[in-house]
Amino acid sequence: MRPLPSKPLSPRSILVVRLSALGDLIQVLPALDAVSARFPDASIDAVTESLSSGILEGHPALRRVIRLPRSELKDCWRQPHRRAMTWTLIDQFCRELRSERYDLLIDWQSNYRSAIVRGLARADMILGIHPDDGGELPRWWPGYRPATAAGYVHRSERALHVVRSLGWHGEAPTGRLGAVDDSLEEVDLDPVDAMGAPVLLHPFVSDFGRFKEWPAHRWIELARSLSGQGLPVWISGAPEDRNAVATMVEASGKCAVAAPFTSDLKQLAALLGCCRAVVAADTGVLHLAAIRGVPSIGLYGAKDPAVYAPRNRWTRVVRSAVSCSPCTLRHCDHSFCMAAITVDHVEASLRELLDAEATPH
Repeated sequence: MRPLPSKPLSPRSILVVRLSALGDLIQVLPALDAVSARFPDASIDAVTESLSSGILEGHPALRRVIRLPRSELKDCWRQPHRRAMTWTLIDQFCRELRSERYDLLIDWQSNYRSAIVRGLARADMILGIHPDDGGELPRWWPGYRPATAAGYVHRSERALHVVRSLGWHGEAPTGRLGAVDDSLEEVDLDPVDAMGAPVLLHPFVSDFGRFKEWPAHRWIELARSLSGQGLPVWISGAPEDRNAVATMVEASGKCAVAAPFTSDLKQLAALLGCCRAVVAADTGVLHLAAIRGVPSIGLYGAKDPAVYAPRNRWTRVVRSAVSCSPCTLRHCDHSFCMAAITVDHVEASLRELLDAEATPH
């Protein structure tokens, strides 16, 4: 990748690429607003995975969201009777991606997965992150990069560094979601009406992120303690977590109730907006709550919160003092860093945050 030329650019059409998980996508939303501010007359499209695409639909900076059906492709390929559909999905994605030629493609990921999108797209200029800032692509990979590396910075700042190389200057935007319907007409909110705004506990992480999991008995203890202070408590999870949620509710002595289940990210974003506060590990739910302006507590162990945690005024990070945290491991046999986080620490941070947010700013 070559340094970006100093000649000013005036792209009329821009394609931005950020695949991977929900939290990763949310962390580039400030950079998306910066691109829109730098090139206000350009038409901007975005490529992201279908599982996270809902938060971009209706985004004021975007003309179009192109969905990479990664999860659908995996599901089809695993089922012999649906395997032929894999090629149909790939063909549909390629046709949509290649339906327009772009003056500029910005790749905020720069790994081998996003490189496939770069190769398939019709773009006159491709700009990725600096090789020293992460990613997987070697220096000889085609395309451009910022002249200097961003360094060891927050993921949002790394994405903004790419936009700064295009001539954008200004205060970092907070980032915006796409259209969210807060009416929640399709979600059963009877528990909210009866209880008032709850504190939502989200105990679950992805299979890939098991090393970020806080022990289940700690969540149960936290639910009991908060309920004892008169705070309504929800325990949330994905549809596949229904049984685990029910088990936790029962184990809490029904000091908590199961949060209403939602069918998509727009409903989840709206549901989080009903909450008094959210407590979660480093998951997409935490980042979604933070960008919605909901007071949020993030539990961090292996991941460095200086790089990965939400940075809003209304968020707090709780972590232990274990010497091996943070680390770069993807798998851990003990997760001492998460197990060492105490309920008292989480509860004290939550109370301090709620008191701070109740004070006029």
